[in-house]
Amino acid sequence: MSRRPCHYKLSFNSVSNISFSNNVALRIEDYEKYFKRKHADSNCGFAEEYEDLKSVGMAESKNAALAIENNEKNRYSNVLPYDSSRVKLSVCGGPFDDYINANYVPGYNSRKEFIAAQGPLPVTVNEFWRMVWEKNVYTIVMLTRCNEMGRVKCEKYWPSETTQYHNISVTTTSETELESWTTRDFKIKNVKIAETRYIRQFHFTAWPDHGAPKTTEILIDFRHLVREHMDQYSSHSPTVVHCSAGVGRTGTFIAIDHLIFQIERDSMVDVYGIVSDMRMHRPLMVQTEEQYVYLHQCAYDIIRSRTGTNVDLIYRAELSVYQNVKYQKL
Repeated sequence: MSRRPCHYKLSFNSVSNISFSNNVALRIEDYEKYFKRKHADSNCGFAEEYEDLKSVGMAESKNAALAIENNEKNRYSNVLPYDSSRVKLSVCGGPFDDYINANYVPGYNSRKEFIAAQGPLPVTVNEFWRMVWEKNVYTIVMLTRCNEMGRVKCEKYWPSETTQYHNISVTTTSETELESWTTRDFKIKNVKIAETRYIRQFHFTAWPDHGAPKTTEILIDFRHLVREHMDQYSSHSPTVVHCSAGVGRTGTFIAIDHLIFQIERDSMVDVYGIVSDMRMHRPLMVQTEEQYVYLHQCAYDIIRSRTGTNVDLIYRAELSVYQNVKYQKL
């Protein structure tokens, strides 16, 4: 799709004549006009903002990820964790034992509120559970099916009953399957020290690969469910969020959580700033323009629902303007 150049500048002198630039935190009372103006421009819309994000974080080093000894631990060659924010595991034997394809990513409440990770590979399942144990994780958010469109997107890293992953024994104690997500409870035990913990996994199953859910309401509801558990059990430890690569759906979910707090507590919207901050910690967070637009639509629907002008969140992701958006498949 060809697009004409877009040039927005911000001026709050007159709300009726407001125009916009990138990386501007907007007051919620100004956001509806901004969103409608961007959304109405089929040639440009949010494209310029999203284009400006492509270079964010790309200068960060990835030396550990590029080490030949860690090559088989990476699901995709173009999604490699930055050295500055990568999650380091304990060194058990060799010098490369500390590596896992995961980064600490900031949320609204802390700079290490989340761990954004790739979906485990067969050779990294042990490291995944070791990360969960060592980082005191009590909440796991999974945003992909194990198999999608005939492709393996994530190894099934939990057992039907009980399995031991190196020093970590994992038992699935319950599973509740609903239309759009499944919740699972795990009992995990470090057999070396005989300590037991209880973990909950929230597995969202209604998210198309590289795209966005069909409505904003469904993911906002899922986020509220996850956040309730986080607030109760994970207030002092990171929550692991993963899809397949750990950047597209993962970045969008973390951004929505941050965005809702921003609206509720600060009465502001800064999607560009949230995504930019995440991309300084892990590459390609919010992987597609469609996902970036979806975040803006979430903000719009949340604000309107708060004011009573849009009680039902009815956004549909199948926007014709984005049918031809190009992206690199993972």
